[in-house]
Amino acid sequence: MRPTLDHIVVLVPQHELKALPSWLTTEFTVLNGGQHAGGATENKLILFQDGVYIELIAFVEGTGDHGSGRRSHRWGAQPEGRIIDWALGLAPLAPVNDPAQRERETDESFKAIQARVRGAGARIAYRDLAANGRTTPDGVVLKWAASLPAVIDGDGGVLGSNLTGGVLPFWCLDRTERKLRVPYQSDPAFAQHPSAAVGVAGINLHVADIELLERLRRVYDVLLAKKVESVWELAVPEWPPHGHPPLLTLVSLNGGTKDKATEGQDPVRGRIELSLFTTGEPRTVAGQFVDGWRIEIRLEKVQ
Repeated sequence: MRPTLDHIVVLVPQHELKALPSWLTTEFTVLNGGQHAGGATENKLILFQDGVYIELIAFVEGTGDHGSGRRSHRWGAQPEGRIIDWALGLAPLAPVNDPAQRERETDESFKAIQARVRGAGARIAYRDLAANGRTTPDGVVLKWAASLPAVIDGDGGVLGSNLTGGVLPFWCLDRTERKLRVPYQSDPAFAQHPSAAVGVAGINLHVADIELLERLRRVYDVLLAKKVESVWELAVPEWPPHGHPPLLTLVSLNGGTKDKATEGQDPVRGRIELSLFTTGEPRTVAGQFVDGWRIEIRLEKVQ
């Protein structure tokens, strides 16, 4: 199995999710996603023809397991109105129709990935898979397993705190069929957008901590196909007709010093930038979900 880009996560206030701003809805087709297991979050989706999607996620006020909701969630401390994380999946090299066999192969492949990352010498590892899921608006129960990146404390190999802010992706490995979670093929209109966006062109990770930056390079070298220094190719679920894979680029944020974008934040969070391929004119889609932070998505023209 090979790692593939699965989705990009944007955390928004719940009232914004319920009534999305026009700067977004005039450019993208948005689908209702549903509520996640535990009831703490709900989402909407922007699907693309390459099988990747943007997840617009919000915390549900006053809900969640035992009322803990946001407090106990891994994204609970993340600022709203920003791209906060992204996920990889695993795609079989050949179709596997038997669900049990697919799950066994997925788990075996992921264990091999865990071993490679631990062996990269970066003092970073992926946690064991944990069950997750959500229910769609029409009642379909979706199941997947997720794994988060974490720091290895000391010499004993014990996992400490999670790495936050999308400096490394988490894993989202389907237990039910992926086409139920990401229905970009069930109706062509779901992945057609006024902006003519067709897929992901790139993810730029800006990291302020220089020491962490070097450790991240080691991990990405064992996860992805390296193109040049600090740039890796990302596979996607559906090979795009234009033939250009998206690129992941790791960048030092202002030479390792904070700027206004990271002031007041944990410096390991840094910043995530997203660019999309479009068959229309190249330009930038931009706007705000919260005051004081502007999201910009660059559209790059392809034939």
